[in-house]
Parts: sequence; structure tokens; C-alpha cells
Amino acid sequence: MSKPQGYIARCLSEAVADLAPATIGVDRRAVEEAFETGRLKVSRPPSRSIGDYSIALHYLFKLGGVDQKDWPHAAGRLIEALTSSKYKDECYVARAEFVNGYLNLTIDFNRLARVVLDDVLRGGVEERLRSVGGGRVVVVEHTSANPVHPLHVGSGRNSVIGDTFARLLSKLGFRVSRRFYVNDMGRQVAFLVYGVSILKEAGVQPGGEFKTDHWYGIVYALTNLLIEERRLLREVREAEKAYWEALARFVEWAGREGAVPRSALDELRSLLAMRSFNKSAVKVARRLATVLSGLEKALANAAELKALKDSLERYTELSREHAKISFLVRRLAVRAPEVYLALSSRILDDRKALDDVRKLMKRCEEEDPATLSLFHEVSESVVKGFKETLDRLNIHFDAFDWESSKEVLEGAHEVVKIVESKPFARREAGALLVDLDQAAEDCGFVRELFSPDRPGKFIIERSDGTTLYVTRDVSYSVFKFRGTGADVVYNVIASEQSREQKQVKALLYLLGYEREARNLVHFVYELVKLKGMRMSGRRGVYYTLDELVEDYYAVVSKVYYETGKSRALEPAAREDVEKTLRELAVANARGLLLSVEPFKVLTFDPSRLEEALYGSTVLYSYVRLQSILRKLKGLEPLENMERLKSEASSLEWGGYKPSEVEEQILDALAEFERVVLSAYRELKPNKVLEYAMSLSNLVNKFYESHRVMGEPDPEARAFREALVVATLAVMKELVDILGFPHVRRI
Repeated sequence: MSKPQGYIARCLSEAVADLAPATIGVDRRAVEEAFETGRLKVSRPPSRSIGDYSIALHYLFKLGGVDQKDWPHAAGRLIEALTSSKYKDECYVARAEFVNGYLNLTIDFNRLARVVLDDVLRGGVEERLRSVGGGRVVVVEHTSANPVHPLHVGSGRNSVIGDTFARLLSKLGFRVSRRFYVNDMGRQVAFLVYGVSILKEAGVQPGGEFKTDHWYGIVYALTNLLIEERRLLREVREAEKAYWEALARFVEWAGREGAVPRSALDELRSLLAMRSFNKSAVKVARRLATVLSGLEKALANAAELKALKDSLERYTELSREHAKISFLVRRLAVRAPEVYLALSSRILDDRKALDDVRKLMKRCEEEDPATLSLFHEVSESVVKGFKETLDRLNIHFDAFDWESSKEVLEGAHEVVKIVESKPFARREAGALLVDLDQAAEDCGFVRELFSPDRPGKFIIERSDGTTLYVTRDVSYSVFKFRGTGADVVYNVIASEQSREQKQVKALLYLLGYEREARNLVHFVYELVKLKGMRMSGRRGVYYTLDELVEDYYAVVSKVYYETGKSRALEPAAREDVEKTLRELAVANARGLLLSVEPFKVLTFDPSRLEEALYGSTVLYSYVRLQSILRKLKGLEPLENMERLKSEASSLEWGGYKPSEVEEQILDALAEFERVVLSAYRELKPNKVLEYAMSLSNLVNKFYESHRVMGEPDPEARAFREALVVATLAVMKELVDILGFPHVRRI
């Protein structure tokens, strides 16, 4: 996790980038890139007597072609420009000097303290942030996982990113509508419904030992795996027959042509004879592969050898895949034997099973009441499990919108009707095709949307009259705008659906929904990769969000209970500790899933969660600030924030010079507003966590080295009280945005 830059360092780097072109003769962008890459940087000098910050200008002079003897003159021009510009006040510069290639700057931290603390304590920062949204309505659709198995850490990352961004928008004064789109009509749900319908006939009910969504996840995986196993078994048998026949032809050809040594031919005949015995075809195939490898050089161009090798490789590959799937089936069969027995006794032919699934999808699309009811019942049961998981993580929704709803389905059929009349659409083999390549010839929006790629073509209605997900997504997009009055809609959706999201935007625009198309934002996030596991819901292999929280609970509990403190607790106190440990687990789970920029892959090892305790770090410092004020003021800080801020805003600390860590905290507080705005504008809510971690580390340094209540100097005590209150106020906002529980004691 990167360390956020403080306000002063950022301000000074902006000042140099702005002023250097006219004073040093360098390109502004080159200076900005130098700061971005670290060739130029604002740093703390080795001694405070030199100044508070220092910038080595050597690279800047090199960029400008300044001879070393002219460095003092060039630096003088830069200093003069700095001290006579707006940056002198904005960066709180008290003095600037050039010494031995370095620009040394002294900052007026006393003035910075008065401005920053007053801004926080009197609500100036909060007021400016809330004015950004100005009460405008925005929709954030997130999670929207297919209701076929429990939420895993991949969909959980979507949930945390989406919820954090929604919280951020609320802090900025937007009226946020949080939506979960329940895809209860898709192919994956049809597989689950097919499995559930078999279980219903067999009288198998959800197992009481399983959380609802976890039980349905087993049903979904076993249904898929059994169908796949039946297909592979059929193909393995066909491939086995083919390789025996290819072996027979090869033996006949080799014997007739005398193409191989007698010893090899005898061994091949012996292997061929094994077909009549109860011998493993896989073992025969392994031995056969060894024999053939010895013949490759002599028969390199023989078509008969190639045909035998090809059939053998296909058989081996299919056998290996079948064994893998069979292992997964057995693993789930042990966990849910009743489910396995019922499904395996009915799913015998993969082709018939897939046909039954297709029929279910068609009846659902045709709005057959009984079929729709079953789809909805199953999806609702899984969503119930979703809600339990998300509630634990402080994630809530204003609405669950169903794909099978009247609004979405009627809208989808209307989309098909309108599209069919457009010049960029045509029927091919009965399916309705949208040709965006043709549409882009006359529509700049579509061209720019897909540039530099070609827009391509896609189907919005199959030949059997059923619509596709993209069709219903266009309908749902219109609903999100028109049904909520939203100005902007954010879809938090994985990068793998980027093209589909562009197709939705393009079709919206072409259908006349130009405002909606321009204000539909695909909030892209990348997937989660686990060390040692490749997740697949279809195969029942995943690390669930529930497991992540429980594993974090075990991590945070371990340290506490190993200290032996728990033995002295009364039952009531023990309950409080357990509650706090649960809250820390939630904060750490959220922190982990937010810890990397959304558009970068998140990789972590579930067995090493103790290395990623972001939530604990933030909440420990949050609790420490409360502890200081609780002792100092004799009240609960979180319940009395307005009173504390009001009292702190009237404190006076004269000419007190803050210590280095106090300066760093002030510098960080000055950066709070910009961080929040940057996280919003760049769609990077992870920046809030990075900032919170940085501020927390500073708070911990302050807590361990500075007194407040016992400080004898009244000016130092007044300053520190104001600093603690302001920092707690900012930390409270951060905890809100991050969705962490507001822990009071640890």
C-alpha cells in the first residue's frame, strides 16, 4: 500500500512544477513527471536547522540545461517567483533558501495549525465537501452477484468497493440510491433451478447445518459437475474406442509394412490384446505413449503414427479432466450426501440435462408463472444468505431489483421492438443482431466509446425469441435513471464485462437515451486471486466472504486470548470483548478488499491474514484518540463531538511550536479534503484507506510520545487538545466512509 503525500509536500511540488518553466526554462510536464517518478521529490532534511522541507534541484537544472555555475542565479529566480506568488500563502512558506543544490523551505506551522484546525473544528471542510453533491441523486449498483452460491471474496471485493464509494458520495452531499440487481433469469440460475427441481421431487430440503446460500452453492456446483462428468464420461468412452481402433489399424499397418522392429510390434500387439481383458485403459495408454515415443524418430512422417498419437492424446486429456471432475464430485458428495444421491440418480445424460435447462430458461423468459415462481423462490433464498453476509459487513441496499420484474422484462421487449426498426439491426438465422460497426459510421459517440477497437456486433434476441443479459441490462439502465431521477449511475462491475458495458452505453445512445448513455459510468474493478486456489463457483471451489470474516476473527482473537486477559473477565465484559473482536474482523475484511486500487488485481494468501490488519490499525488509533478525550473531558467523545469541537475551536495556544509528529498530523489533516475529492473523481476509494492508515500511524506515534492531560505547559496542552479533537473528527469521517464499526474501546 502506497503512502499518501502530505499537503505541504504536494503543494510545494505543484509550486515548483508551475514556476519552473518561466524561471528555469523547463517543460512543466517534464517537471511533473520528475516528481511522479521520484527524480524530484520533497523530503525532510537531516536537520531541522536547515528547514522543514528540502528539494534537490540537480535534476531540474539538468532538465533546463543550466550550467552549475549558474545554479544560484536560477534558484534565486525560482525563490523570488515562489515568495511573490500565491504559493507562499498556500504552502505556508516562511523562508526559502538555496544551499549546495538544495532548495530548503521553512514552514509556518503555527499559522497552518490555526487555519487547518479552525477549518475542521468549525465545519468548513465538511461544508465544502457536502456542497459537491448538492443533493443530486446518484445510483450505485454493486455486488449484483448471480444468486447461485455464497458471496466469495471476488464478489466481496465488489461489495466493499461499491459500498465504500456510496458512503463517500453521501459524505459529498449526494443522495445515493444503493441497488443490487438480482439476475434471477440467467443461465447459471437455470442450472441451479434445474438441480433444485430434482431435489424437490426427491424430497430433499436445504440442510440445517448449512447457511442457506452455502447449501444452494453445493446444489449449483454438483448440478454443473454431474452434467460435466456425464459429458466427459461419454466423450472418454468415445475417445477410448477411437484410440483402440487407431491402435488396431497401426498394428495392422506396421505388421504389413514391416515399419517397426519386431520387439516393438510384439509389445503393441500385447497392448492391443489388453482390450479384451479387464485392464485399465488409462494404464495401457501410458505404456502405449512410452512405446510410441521410441518410434517417433523412425516414423516421423507416418500418417498412421500421427493418427494414433492424436487419438491417444485426446483420450489422455479427457481422462485426466474426467478424473479431476470426479474428484470434485466426490468432495461435495461427502459434504452433502443426500443432495449427491438425488442429483446423480437423475442426471444421467448430459445432453438431456442441458436441454432441460434450456427449456427452463425459455419458460422463464416467456413468463410462465410456475417457472418464474420457482426461479424467484430459489434466487430469493440465496439472496437471503447474501443479506446475512453483507449485514455483518455493514453493507446495506436501498433496493433489490429483480431481472424477472415486470419493469425490466417489458422494457427488454420494448428495446427489441425499437431496435428491430433501426438500420443497424438485422435478423440472421432468426436472431436479432445489432451491428455497431455500421452504427459507428454515422455516430461519433459509438466510435469514440470503443476506440481504438472496432465496436463489433452482438445479438439482443435469440432465434427462439428469448432476450440476452445485455438486452435486459439496457432496460434496467433506463429504469435506474428514470425510476430514481438519478443524474449519474455507477455500475460497479468487473473488468471482464467492459465490452458488454460499452454495448449497453452504445445501445442506450442509439435508442435516444443520450443523457443516460453519457452518465452511465462503468466503475471497473479487477478480480481477486488467491495463492494456492483458483476459484470457480461452477466447481464449488471458492473462499467465501463468510470464511474471510471468520478467519480474521480467529486472527484478532489469537493475540487477545493468548495474553491470558480473558480469564479475568466477567461474563458481561467477555461479551463486550467478543463483540469488539467481531468488529475488528469486519474492519480487517473490508480493509483487505479495499487495499488495492480497484483496477488492479488483488492477490493475497488466506493463510497469512495477520499480515494485512488494515482495519485494526485504523481502529486502534481511533480508540486511542477517544481514550485521550475521555480521560481529559470525562465524557464519551463520539456522543459529544459537536460539543468537543465547539470547545476546542475557542482554545488558544499562543506561540506554541508544534513538534515534528504534530506537524505531520497537521500536514495530514490539511490533505483530508483533497484525498476525499481525489478518491471520488478518480474512482479510487482505496485512497481513503491509504490516507487513514497514514494518519493512524501518526496518531500512534503521537499517543506514545506526547502527553495531553498531564502536560504542564498550558499552551501545549491547549494545542494538543484541539489537535486531538480535530483528528478524531477526521478519523470519525474516515471510519464512516470505510464502513468500519465505530469501536469505542479495545
